[in-house]
Amino acid sequence: MSFFDAFAYAPAYFPVISALARIDNPLPMPATVHDFRGQSHVRHRAPFAGIPDESRRVLDELFQQLDNYSVYDVVQRALSAIAAGQTPDSQESAHLDFKEDPARAAHPRGNPEAHRLQILLDAAICFANADGESFIVLGLRDKARGPEAFTGTDASPQDIASKIFNRTRPNLTVEARAEEFEGRRLVTIRVPQGLALYSRTDGAAARRTGTSCIPLSDGDRQQIRFSRANPDRTAAPTPLGTGDLDGIALAEGIRRFNSRHPDDVIVSPDELLRRLGLRNHGGGLLSAAVVLFGHPLGAQPGAQHLWRPAPGAEPERNDLNDPLILAIPQAIQRIRSHSNAELERIELPTGQERQIRDFPERAVDEVVLNAFAHRDWTLGRPIVIDQSPVILSVDSPGGLPIGVRRDRLLTTSSAPPNPALMRALHRLGLVEETSRGFDRMWIAMLGSGREAPEVEADESHVRVAFAAPVDSPGLVRALSLLPDVIGAAATANLNVLLALRHLTRAGALTEAGAAALFQLSRAECRAVLAWLVGIGLLTADQPARSWTLAPRVRSILRAQGVPAPADGGIEAAIIDLLASGPVTNRRIVSATGAPAPVVTEVLRRLASRGVIEKDPDGPARGAAVRWRASGTAPPRQG
Repeated sequence: MSFFDAFAYAPAYFPVISALARIDNPLPMPATVHDFRGQSHVRHRAPFAGIPDESRRVLDELFQQLDNYSVYDVVQRALSAIAAGQTPDSQESAHLDFKEDPARAAHPRGNPEAHRLQILLDAAICFANADGESFIVLGLRDKARGPEAFTGTDASPQDIASKIFNRTRPNLTVEARAEEFEGRRLVTIRVPQGLALYSRTDGAAARRTGTSCIPLSDGDRQQIRFSRANPDRTAAPTPLGTGDLDGIALAEGIRRFNSRHPDDVIVSPDELLRRLGLRNHGGGLLSAAVVLFGHPLGAQPGAQHLWRPAPGAEPERNDLNDPLILAIPQAIQRIRSHSNAELERIELPTGQERQIRDFPERAVDEVVLNAFAHRDWTLGRPIVIDQSPVILSVDSPGGLPIGVRRDRLLTTSSAPPNPALMRALHRLGLVEETSRGFDRMWIAMLGSGREAPEVEADESHVRVAFAAPVDSPGLVRALSLLPDVIGAAATANLNVLLALRHLTRAGALTEAGAAALFQLSRAECRAVLAWLVGIGLLTADQPARSWTLAPRVRSILRAQGVPAPADGGIEAAIIDLLASGPVTNRRIVSATGAPAPVVTEVLRRLASRGVIEKDPDGPARGAAVRWRASGTAPPRQG
């Protein structure tokens, strides 16, 4: 996508560009219309009413640069190489293709004009379904060398553009222009970055891969539709150069890259940007480069750290204004500078001690990285880090990644909202390619005897909060002993920690409850439950269709002061409870710790087998229904 197309099609990119152009006020975007009115390409810009003079001047300068910018430089370089003796096919790439006009072929066949249209139509669709702007040059023979390769064409640029527009779905707007080269008339067709999935009117579609056009499968079509409905804003081009970026940030990028790739050392900022994939095929900088090494929000801070000496106290505010590569470690260091190095020291049964910080370092690292990497950089609000001795919250502008729900944070594979930025961060060793940030936060908090993080999310923000207090030091002690029972690796498994946390509070785990707890489908959940039984953590209570802690695990927990439910599952617990007399539904649910629907199902089965019965003198339904063991009715008075 050219700089102009970034303006035309992606208004969300403008906060980055405007800030870098020293425009402090949010401005309306220019509207652009592509049309064919006797010209190959007509642009209409909306007036900028009410814009301050300085802002209008800056915009005028930008558009002047745009008008002087030649998007055809890549074509000119290739044509010069061909004229010097190279073949056209040797100069082709993922973004450049040369076509011979069938009317100028040595032996034209059929209807040359119709054949020409089909060739150009298929090539334009192929490029439009790939990434970036591309070029088709009509009037060259593939295998010829030097001047002989230039066969020319009489085709009309306006006619080509109009017919491609009318014979594609949705309508594809291309630029076409004629020019002279080596004494021959050529037509160069610019295919912009596609905004949708394009096909011929009969539905046929392909995508450029390397120098070939590959027909699209159903999966390919779905992927293109999804990615273009949710474009990567950090992949948008900018008019900036390397000199517009922060020198200290670039130096830090070189240091990090070389540290991660010691056998592939780089020395220059330009090489760093290229290796990080932060330039497009024309050499222009992507917005991700500005986010990582520049100042994408201008005068606005990228993040704020609020320190409260007590929850709810007036905060001490510190702004973080540096480029992303510097702001991430600064934010983490700011949190740690106000962190308690030792919230609690737990003596383990093994004789060792475990030091517990107020907020686990792994959880802090992950929540900060997620906030910066996944935020919406088109929103001019900062990330807000709100910290007190007992609560840490990180609020990031922008919603959850597309396709991710709050009840599926731990298991949904999502496309990151900023792929270009994420790839660069991965190559610098700041993030992993897999999205496991939430998993690591949960493991760090649960494994240190705390509640799981709390997450609030809507379309405008994502807030993750940690509570510092260790409410279950006994669980930390028990975890040091469980490797002998379930294996060392399993004690750091998220599903194990979730099951342990739940079953120290509830008597049993049902399939439906486990599916919600593990954030899995019912089929996936059954497989996980079978694995937990296999490693020795759980015991299956098949009649009740529930799972409880294995006796040995329960014994370890109890020895470390962790509450554990009674042996024998829900059925046994209910029978024991009723041995002392009638008991209400409400008390049964409370005593077993099992979900109410599970208790209801178990009571129904026990009643159907004649083990228990309702007290006929009590309510017929509801939480106050009383149950008693069968055959325990008091004798009738004579």
